[in-house]
Order: sequence, then structure tokens, then C-alpha cells
Amino acid sequence: MAGPPAIAAAASSGGAAGASSSSPGPRSVGASSTALPAQAPGAKTQSDDATAEVTPLMPGKVAEGSQVLSRLGLGPFLSSLETHFGFEFLVMLFASQHVMKGFGMSFTQPCQRYLFSSYKVPGPQMQVYGSVVMLPWAIKPVIGLVSDLFPIGGYHKLPYMFLATILGLCACATIGLVQMEHLSILHLVVCLFFVHLMFSVTDLLTEAKYAEKLRAIPEHGPSLVTYVWFGLNLGGLFAVASVGVVIANAGAKIPFLIAVAPMSFIFVPLLRNYMGDQPRDPEELAKFRETLAEQKEVCLLCFMMFLGTMSMTFAGLYFDSRETNAAVAIVVALVMLVSFSLVLRPMIAKVNAFFLLQSSLGLSIEGASFYFYTDSGLAYPEGPHFSQEFYVSVLGIGSTLCSLLGIWTYQRYATTWTYRQLLLVTNVAVALLSLLDVVMFTRTNVKLGIPDHFFVLGSSVFTMVISQWQWMPGIVITAQLCPDGMEATMYALLAGCHNLGWAIAANCGALLLEVLDCAPKGSLLESRQFENLWIASLVSTVLPSLVLVLLPILIPDAKQTDKLLADDDRDASEGSVFRRWMGR
Repeated sequence: MAGPPAIAAAASSGGAAGASSSSPGPRSVGASSTALPAQAPGAKTQSDDATAEVTPLMPGKVAEGSQVLSRLGLGPFLSSLETHFGFEFLVMLFASQHVMKGFGMSFTQPCQRYLFSSYKVPGPQMQVYGSVVMLPWAIKPVIGLVSDLFPIGGYHKLPYMFLATILGLCACATIGLVQMEHLSILHLVVCLFFVHLMFSVTDLLTEAKYAEKLRAIPEHGPSLVTYVWFGLNLGGLFAVASVGVVIANAGAKIPFLIAVAPMSFIFVPLLRNYMGDQPRDPEELAKFRETLAEQKEVCLLCFMMFLGTMSMTFAGLYFDSRETNAAVAIVVALVMLVSFSLVLRPMIAKVNAFFLLQSSLGLSIEGASFYFYTDSGLAYPEGPHFSQEFYVSVLGIGSTLCSLLGIWTYQRYATTWTYRQLLLVTNVAVALLSLLDVVMFTRTNVKLGIPDHFFVLGSSVFTMVISQWQWMPGIVITAQLCPDGMEATMYALLAGCHNLGWAIAANCGALLLEVLDCAPKGSLLESRQFENLWIASLVSTVLPSLVLVLLPILIPDAKQTDKLLADDDRDASEGSVFRRWMGR
């Protein structure tokens, strides 16, 4: 949907996105996803990781709390996770996913649009800047490759996480402390870029175990995904419950200062090396580089992804033209689609093509919809006039609770479905629910006597539950398609390509808004800017649904608990179109 954002799960995507995330995270109501999670592999073996630290560090406290957890049904669930994945790994995920990405990203990301609006940035340009800010989620492959090839002091993860976190926290402090007249819009965008670089790097280098552990214990893969995203949404719930009030009373800059303290918690597991990051000796590093040299195609894709991302970043910062930004985005999309399809093994290439096409065609209109919902009575007399508390906190809490409900119902009812079944049902359901945006943007709900606040809350409930079901299998299948020994780079490559799709959708959506004369910026009497917004919403709903006709061709007919690659599959390009052309 193109309505108000469910801030909690971060996006788009980033992220996720980001992915996530936002990322960055699951697709939210009207916000691009933050980012899909990705990471670099640890030094321990899979069997070591699966059995390490099964004894709680504080058995007395855990025993007292276990009775409460058991009543909630969480005791056996967490105990099983600890047994199979290890206590330290769960703590690392708690710090990086639940606290930093869940709370920190959800506490700061809603402020971005309010900051842009304070600079009177028009809706289409807001999307372009937003795509630039989220591009760190698309350069994950390069980050993973550099960290693997060039360790610092022998360590592949800890130094990079330290540096990225320090840069990100400094950027947060800069946004919070420097007054608007001394911080230009371009400098603000650069600071936000570094904030998301922090989220992206910590996400990448702590969740590399996703691919490794999901492939080692596929039957418990959905449970691990549930732990991460349930905690991420729970952290987001605490964030959105308070950030709306903070924005309303202290402005959109202060949350960046407040978030510095909780996000600094990640230094605790980093200093204790809960990552299990062990330095490789020169022989191991040489062997790894030799293995990576055999995967020339994958390295080439990382390099091309970096060039594409930097091209979009440069165009977004220095060209005040939606046509140019969209043209660059379309070229990058085509190059990525063709390149990935040519050099990756057929199964991986097909799945990547499906998610890249779907994310790129889901044209974002969030720049205009933000002003639609938040414009004052003087700017848009016919509008909903949502306050910061309602737009950020009330909608955020409602959407987060629904997102948690979606994760719980997914874990309980949908983990045994096939990928095709789940993607077909959820995509159709989300498309139908997204049509409610058309009702909202045409003000039909008001004509029917349905209040805006009630209508948006009601539509968000169903959309967020289904969106979680739509999002989770994408995470699982991405992890399952990472060849043994290439988990970090391959996972980051696939997730980064998906996240790049959201940036492409934002740039192309900005052009769509401009063509339809939807360029609000909070000025007085700008009602005319919203007359064609319903058309943009309809286009953004229909286009990604067209990709469903390719579902039987691009997505394997397998259950989410099935292994998609054999244990000895270490070559991501085996059987690729390019290798067949070359006779290899």
C-alpha cells in the first residue's frame, strides 16, 4: 500500500532492505522496505556454532523467567533456538537486530521525512533523496567482499563494525546538534547515508550466520527468522510508541541524539567478541582468496553492484531532474537483471530475477503520500491532517502489533507451505488490500462517512499481517540459495540486489509523480497536487502484480524447509548461461 508507514519493521527497504530495511525490513504500509538481512560467515564451523553456548550465563535468572516464558509459549521456542544456534549468537542478533535495527532504525527513520519537509523538499525529490539515503543497503556485497579479502589486524568483522558504528553515531550526533541553517540539505543526506551505512554494515556482518546456519539446520530456519524479525518488530514497537511524541514536542532532530545511547549497546557484544570472529592465519586467508578467485563472476557482480549504486547516488545528489534520476535507475536495473541472469546458476538467477523485478516495479509514491497525510488544513483543506503522534506513533504501534501477529501466524501456520503457494496468495492479497489506497486518495471514504483515522487503521491491520507472510519466505529462500563457503558474499549480493530494486522503484516513482503533477511540499493551498495521486497508487499496485505470471518459472516448487542446494555445492555460477556459452 502507499499509505502511512509501519515504521517498526524498518525497509525498505531498506531495508531491507533495509531490506531492510529498511530495511530497510518488511514492506510497510506506504514505505519502501528497508533491507533484507545479510552478513559475513564466522570462523567457527557449522557444527560448532550449532552446539556452542547451550548453557545460560545466568541459570538462576533464566529459571525464574522461564516459567513466565513458558506461559507465553516462548520458553520452549527460545530454548530450542539456544540449543541449535548458541546463546552468544542470539545475544549478537539481539544487539544488532532488535536494538540497533529494530529500535534505533525505527526511532530515527520516521524523522527523515519530517527533516526533508522542514527544508521544503517536494515529494518527488524527497523520494530521490530517500533512495540515496537507503543505498548503503545495496552495497552490502562490496562490504562483505572487502571485509573477507582485507581483514584488519587479522579480523574480518569486528573492526569494520566498529568503524561503521562510530561513523554512524557521529552522523546521528551531527544531525541532532547542528542547527538547520548550518546543515545544508546535501550535508543532511550525507549524514543520513552514514547512519544507514552503520545499520547496513552491522546487519551484514552479524547476520552472515543466517545463510550458514539455515543451510546447516534448514528445519529450524523459519524459527531463527521468526526470532530475528519478532524481536526486530518488538524493538520497533518501543521506538514508534515514543518517537511521535518526541517529534511533536522537540522536533525531528532530537531523536537522533536520543538513539545514540541504546545503539551504543552493540559495543558490549563486540568487545566480548560474541561474533566468534577469529583471525585467519595467512594460509587460510590465501586459500580463501584462491577460492574466491575461482568465483570471478560473483566478484564481477559485486563490482557492478557498487558501480550501479554509486551512479544512482551521484545522480540523486547532483542532478535536480527526475527524468535523469529515473533513466539512471532503469539502466542500472536492466544491467543488474541481465548480469545476474547470465553469470549465476539458473536456480539462483531465476529467484533473483523474480524479486528484483517485483521490487523495481513496486513504484514508490511515499514522498507525495507523506504530504497527503500530514499537510495542515491551510496546505490541504480536504486532507486527513494527521498529527505527528498519530502518523508516527499510533499508526506505528498498530502496524507493529499487526506485524508481530503476522510473524506469529506465519510461524504457526505458514512455514510448511511451498514458496510458490505463499508468494502467490500473499501477493494477490496485498494487491487487493492496496486498492484501499485509491479509496483514500480519492476521498471516497469521507464521502461514505468513514473517518480517515479509522479507515487507515483498519486497512493497515490486514495489510501488515499479510505483508509479513509475503516477506518471510523471501528471507528463507535467499539464505537457502547461498553455496557452501560463499554464504556472506552471496547472501549480501542477492539481498543487495533486492534492496537496489527498492531504490530503483523510488526513483521511477518520483518520475511518475512528476508526470502526474503530484509534487506537494507543504505549501499553502496545494490541494491540486493530490488530484492524480490515486492514479500513481493504482499503477504502483498493478505493476508488481504482473510479475506473478512468472512465478511458476522463476520460483522453485519446494517447501521452505527443503534444502535447495546440495551440501557440496560451492560454485554459485555452475551451469550458468555464461559458462554454457563459454563451453565451461
